[in-house]
Amino acid sequence: MQHYYLGLPAWAFSGWNGVYFKNTPTPLASYATVFNTVEGNTTFYHIPDDKTVDNWRQSVEGTNFRFCFKFPKSITHARLPSLQDLALFLKRIEPLEKNLGPFLLQFPSTVSANNLDRIESILSRLPPHYRCAIEVRHEEFFAKPELLEPLLERYKTGRVIMDTRPVFEGDQNHPEVLAALHKKPDLPVPGKVYNGLMMVRLLLHPDLISHEKYIDQWVSRTVKALSAGCDCYMMIHCPNNQHCPLLALQFHQKLRLALTDSTSPITLPALAAWPVPQQDVLL
Repeated sequence: MQHYYLGLPAWAFSGWNGVYFKNTPTPLASYATVFNTVEGNTTFYHIPDDKTVDNWRQSVEGTNFRFCFKFPKSITHARLPSLQDLALFLKRIEPLEKNLGPFLLQFPSTVSANNLDRIESILSRLPPHYRCAIEVRHEEFFAKPELLEPLLERYKTGRVIMDTRPVFEGDQNHPEVLAALHKKPDLPVPGKVYNGLMMVRLLLHPDLISHEKYIDQWVSRTVKALSAGCDCYMMIHCPNNQHCPLLALQFHQKLRLALTDSTSPITLPALAAWPVPQQDVLL
């Protein structure tokens, strides 16, 4: 588990409480007994205060848990990045240093190769011991990945791989998918892993038939990446977050089997049991 991190888009969702996780001692502590990473979307909307950060720290103390926080939108989505907010954000989350995974530096589709200086203005201010993965959505970065590569190499940064194919290629009439299509980008899936960091945001279809082949593809890619010594962060998304825990479990079980069947010396333990005991119908 040293290089493999599996998580969800959040550590708390109303539909999970009492079904998979508990609110005691905290929702985060309950979640962290099963998963070892999470997308920190909360920081995209506001910079947490000191008390909140300390509560997070206490919830994962003594574990190998990794937060993958999004940078606040005032840094990534404003025309001019708020460097003041960047400094404050880094200061606030510093107490979590032992439990920090790569930051998620997510840019909107309006940020193109003409804005590389804007991206670098952020990267150049990060302490060198912090890792980062960049998510870009402008089409030219997919047609010409070499436009971004000099920055990735200069700052030893990863590139986020977002895979939305399951929802765009699956049954688009599914009610949960219909509600999500306009919110998610339909972009190519990058094939290259940069600087030993593979961060995947996999948006799965709620219909098992529609998504299983994509899980199998990512299991294969993860086996190769882990065998090459990469750090792999797999974030399992779904249009309805209710399904995410079981989809992540499915991915993990398939990955364990694939590693056992491969020539890789890597073995993975089973995920820990859900904090809330499961009925047979949920297994």
